[in-house]
Amino acid sequence: MKTQLIVLVFLVCSISGIAQIKEVIAKSTIKFEGKNTDIRQVIEIDGYYADPDAFRYGGSSEMCRMFFEDGSFVSFYFKEGISENEKKTNMSKSVVGSLKNNQLIWGSWGVYKIERDTIIVYTYHKASFWIGWSLWEERYKIINRTTIKGVYLKSLLRTSEYYYENHSPWIDEAAYRFTPADSLPSSDCWLKEEKWIWRNESDWKEYMQMIEQKKVKKKR
Repeated sequence: MKTQLIVLVFLVCSISGIAQIKEVIAKSTIKFEGKNTDIRQVIEIDGYYADPDAFRYGGSSEMCRMFFEDGSFVSFYFKEGISENEKKTNMSKSVVGSLKNNQLIWGSWGVYKIERDTIIVYTYHKASFWIGWSLWEERYKIINRTTIKGVYLKSLLRTSEYYYENHSPWIDEAAYRFTPADSLPSSDCWLKEEKWIWRNESDWKEYMQMIEQKKVKKKR
């Protein structure tokens, strides 16, 4: 009986997961284009964005955000007790989570596009056995080259417990200010290995070939 219950739970989770990934793919309208964006024309990106007041008392609970030229986005946290100098001089080793080949394993990865004075981001969390996929739309208004402001946040999945059809997604967050940093993590991540997140299959294949080449070099 116990074995049958486990099998039933597995089948239900599998069916639910298939339906959810179909919804994720259908709603993933922002894609990697296989080329750099023009984000350097509007904001600084060689570092991170955060609310400076959140670190006033030495805490690290404030979520930080990074934008990469290739269209990648990641949000993350710094480790407890890390000094401002450590964050700036060796950012990769200061963030929560592990690094593998300079890839940030922990964090919310996404892809963005720029529309006039707004950066629109789709962020993803991959499903595990007990937790489903998540897909969020975030929007940041560009104030100037070193300041952005969160103005929109909404879960795009109806299967998500955070999806509120009648809830206004418009928000008024604190301004996030840019801090330059060295030793930035790579933009390589699990999301870029998914074929459906790319506009053109040829660009996805080129990216996967590059990843394989990096793995071969690492073994040598």
